[in-house]
Amino acid sequence: MVFVFKTNIANQLQKEGISKLLKRYFPTCHWSFDLEDCDKVLRIESSFEVTKQVIQLMQENGYDCEELID
Repeated sequence: MVFVFKTNIANQLQKEGISKLLKRYFPTCHWSFDLEDCDKVLRIESSFEVTKQVIQLMQENGYDCEELID
């Protein structure tokens, strides 16, 4: 499954910090950021539901995050 989120990650440094957390909490998932997109999109490929956990992790670290529905 692919989960897509709108974030406010603004630069490479923030992206790297969140990537370290994602690696720690979701070691079997693959993710990517599109900082060029107006929604600063985070895409996560996972075999299990991650929406609530990702939103909580992002918010606990001071970032906005909401799921984008197709």
